[in-house]
Amino acid sequence: MIDSRLQLLIAVCEYGTVTAAAEALHRTPSGVSKQLKELANELDVDILERHGRRVRLTPAGQRLVAHARTLNAQWETALSDTAAAARDLCGPITIGGFPTAISSIITPALGSMRTRHRQLRPIVKEIYSSQLLAALESGDIDLGLFVADESTSHLADSHVEVTSLLDDPIDLLVPKEHRFSAYGRVQLEEAAQEDWITGHPHQDAYMELLAATRAVGYAPRIAHYAQELTATTALVAAGAGIAAVPRIAMSIPHPQVVQIPLTGTQIPRRRILLAQRRGSDHNPRITAAVTALKHHSSADP
Repeated sequence: MIDSRLQLLIAVCEYGTVTAAAEALHRTPSGVSKQLKELANELDVDILERHGRRVRLTPAGQRLVAHARTLNAQWETALSDTAAAARDLCGPITIGGFPTAISSIITPALGSMRTRHRQLRPIVKEIYSSQLLAALESGDIDLGLFVADESTSHLADSHVEVTSLLDDPIDLLVPKEHRFSAYGRVQLEEAAQEDWITGHPHQDAYMELLAATRAVGYAPRIAHYAQELTATTALVAAGAGIAAVPRIAMSIPHPQVVQIPLTGTQIPRRRILLAQRRGSDHNPRITAAVTALKHHSSADP
């Protein structure tokens, strides 16, 4: 087995602080610090150093993290090879994802996995996209679905394998009595004078909407901020404005709102990615879960 203290060091590298790493791994900061000090003493090198009020990895610590990631990939390969020799798939597999991925992709995939592999025990964890890769490397999850952003450009050289799973178009959500409700499709240019209900600026649907509206010559006039879907839907139903929602998010229809596809040259969309640890691709449990997730995301959303 790989020394568990190496996983703590990787978590500090991923999360940036001992406190954040401890919280993610359900440990105490003092406990994490103590184990990393013990590791440094055994190796007789400094692996962390103070930088203001925080700590950062020393060059030796960074090199140790690189070796630890290589060991993790080799361990995943060993697990995959061992699991492949088993006749029946069994045991837990943890899948992480953001709320709409859980409701529209992961949950339906659970049914398929349980039907085909009755002894397989899938576990679902809701995780923000920004935290998912760190959770994957720390071992908190085995697979993860997340939304691509500018931070994903470095992943080709990362410790995880990432594949594109789904392009999720952004649709308009309008009150049932709104003039757009009778339209089959709407261009963003037609909504330039509308009041909008959006998430906060750092959230993916807002960023995609802002980029698309700017490309056609305006910025959305925001009347209210709401990210959680039930809150957004309630505001739209009350006539407080229109909203941009990912297509897969509206799995349960609401009687007082209408979801309308966008058309034209600028259609905002989210790119949903599937991530797993390097070396795990031949693990039959991972393969079974990936197959089910791809099947339930393959239909045109």
